[in-house]
Amino acid sequence: MSSTKEIVFSKAVIEFATVAKEYCSFIEGATSFKRSQFIKISHSLLPLLYYKATLIPQTEPIYEEGNQKHVTEEVYLALRERLKFFLGEFDAFSEVFDPRISETDEMFSASIAEYLTDTYQDLKDFTMLYQNGRVEEMNDALWECHQNFKDYWGIRLANSIRAFHLLIYSNADFDNQKGVVTPEEDTKTDTENWIITQRQRQMDNNEL
Repeated sequence: MSSTKEIVFSKAVIEFATVAKEYCSFIEGATSFKRSQFIKISHSLLPLLYYKATLIPQTEPIYEEGNQKHVTEEVYLALRERLKFFLGEFDAFSEVFDPRISETDEMFSASIAEYLTDTYQDLKDFTMLYQNGRVEEMNDALWECHQNFKDYWGIRLANSIRAFHLLIYSNADFDNQKGVVTPEEDTKTDTENWIITQRQRQMDNNEL
C-alpha cells in the first residue's frame, strides 16, 4: 500500500496539480484574451483537466477538521460576474444533464461562467494547500478535491466541455460584442510557459 507521501508526490497527482494551477491562472486572467481565444483555449484545456482528474489516486483524509478555504464568497461572486460579462451572449447554454429535468419537461439554461467558477473554487482551494509542501495537508486537499470532482465540479466541468464544443463548431463571430471589462482587470497574462499554450502553438504550426 502506497504511503501518503508517495501518493501526494506521485506522477498523476503532480500532473493534475500542474494542470489545475494552469486552469486557475487561465480563469483569473480570462479577460486578457479576446473572447475567441478564450473559447478556443477552453475547448482544449477543459478536457485535459477532466482527464487528469480521473487519474487521481485514492487516498483518505488524515485530519478530522475540514480544509482551509481560500476562495471567499466575495472572490467567487466577483469572478463569476466578470466571466459572465466577458462571455456576454455566449454564456448561457441548454443544460441537458441536470437531474431537475427528470421532474419536468422544461429545459434549463445553465451558465458557463458559473460552472467555470464552481470548478475554479475547488481547484484554487486545492492548489493553495497543495503548494505549501506539508504532506498531511496536501493529502487532505487532494482527498477533498477528488471527492468534490466526483460529487460536484466534475459534472459541471463535463457540461462546460459540451458547451464549448457547441460554441467552437457553431461558426459564430465570438468577438462581435466587446465584453465588459474594467481597466484594472484588462491586464495581460503571461501564458508562454503554459502547457496548453505550447500545445496550441504546436497545433497551429501543424496547420500551416
